[in-house]
Amino acid sequence: MSRRYVKHALWDILVETVHSMFLYPSHKAYVMDRILPAEPSIEPVDLSSKLGISVGEAMVILSELRISARELEEEMSRPSMEKKHGKVCLGGTFSVIHHGHLSLLWTAFSVAEKVVIGLTSDNLVQKLGKSYDVPSYEVRLENLRKALIEHGWLDSAEIVKIDDPFGPSVTDQTIDAIVVSPSTAGRAVEINDIRMDKMLAQLEVVVCPMVLAEDGKPINSTRICRGEISAAGEVLSRSAVDNPRTSSAG
Repeated sequence: MSRRYVKHALWDILVETVHSMFLYPSHKAYVMDRILPAEPSIEPVDLSSKLGISVGEAMVILSELRISARELEEEMSRPSMEKKHGKVCLGGTFSVIHHGHLSLLWTAFSVAEKVVIGLTSDNLVQKLGKSYDVPSYEVRLENLRKALIEHGWLDSAEIVKIDDPFGPSVTDQTIDAIVVSPSTAGRAVEINDIRMDKMLAQLEVVVCPMVLAEDGKPINSTRICRGEISAAGEVLSRSAVDNPRTSSAG
């Protein structure tokens, strides 16, 4: 879906109206958890019909949960809005920096003055059992730093090596929000459960938009390592896209 909706003169009114709807949070969560994983390129009209909601609400939900690589680049080129949080956290392996990662990072640095980035250690990578070869921690750290420098985010970032899926998110009392992708939002629930057990304040959960490649499917490291798409979502191998199981990783 195009971000053209954002530029419409009445868009802000529509967003405010939709956000005031009692069932909007539930509808958005359902789309994120159940609809988008199976139909990432679903159109607003189809979503409206599937859920029995207005097309306007469907437009708002999809605009907040997904974006194309080109639209992400356009959003990143715009001036930053007022930051809502003092410190947020996020985590990842960052095997190869792609537009999905940039959406996660851009969202975090757009809403916070300080961003703590948990970078998985080599030991944790082994436990996660990735289906492709993952570069060493040192290589991934250097590539992450280069990306942060390129986009002017390094001075506001703190990179922490993590040996478990939680890192400082379950211990740092100064963190007030966590930024996740639609596919990893469930981890935030687990983290808040742990924080509750430790009598720490709950983290606000900020979900970044899913970034779609040219073929309408999400950009992720697995697809890139299979040779299906580039880091920016360009389709590189139609045969790999059509027959992912026969494509070799790395």
